[in-house]
Amino acid sequence: MSIHSAGEKPSNKMPNDNWSKYIGFGSQLIVGLLITLYVGKKLDEYFNKHSFFAWLTPSLFILFVLIAVVRDTQSKK
Repeated sequence: MSIHSAGEKPSNKMPNDNWSKYIGFGSQLIVGLLITLYVGKKLDEYFNKHSFFAWLTPSLFILFVLIAVVRDTQSKK
């Protein structure tokens, strides 16, 4: 007994595994944000600031990641 309907041909294509690179990128992004948040909080304690570095370091991280993504995805001429 076949799992395909009568008019359907079985596909010989392998499933697309592109999702795995997005999971890896997402994991790196989350870990990077957590690390920069931790470093920002420690800098706030050291310099006796109130949430300045805790906002600054993750924001700079996101900015640099966005710049790297744009550079990596631009077409090569």
